[in-house]
Amino acid sequence: MARLIVPKVPAFVRDLCKREGISLRVFKTAEEFTQEVISFLAANNILYLSTSKNDVPRCTPVGYFHAGMIVYVLSEGGGKFANLTANPNVSYAIASRIKGRMGILEVRGLQCWGKASVISMRKEPDEFAALMQDLGIFHRLQQRGDLLPPFHYRFIKIVPHKVRILNLREGIYNVTWIK
Repeated sequence: MARLIVPKVPAFVRDLCKREGISLRVFKTAEEFTQEVISFLAANNILYLSTSKNDVPRCTPVGYFHAGMIVYVLSEGGGKFANLTANPNVSYAIASRIKGRMGILEVRGLQCWGKASVISMRKEPDEFAALMQDLGIFHRLQQRGDLLPPFHYRFIKIVPHKVRILNLREGIYNVTWIK
């Protein structure tokens, strides 16, 4: 069962929010926060995926799809797959500024820690095709009159065990969801 960790908000952050007329939000349940995470994922489309192998980290910007809090990255390859074979523990971050402005009030960010698995077009063709359908990728390709170019595509499926959001404009200060 998921639970939330709500940190003590530093005085300078409380004062800053008060000056700006921002009320810090109180999430009553983990499910309520889960909906906030899903909305954040839906509002963005690029994440920075961190993998590692032999204590050498790699961070890759990638596009993503999501079903609830589970994130899927469609990729044709790269060093991240060798890293995932050695170590399925991953993290990713999504960040943006509000209207390009600077300062802590203008940063929206999500951090996630989770376990990754790979779904291969060649090795799991039925599961791969089902994901293409369920995530709406087939539909988008059909609308554009496109097909996937002939690569060995794979999905990276990331199941979160910890998610944190900072979005002070929306009254969220480092609230963390843990499964």
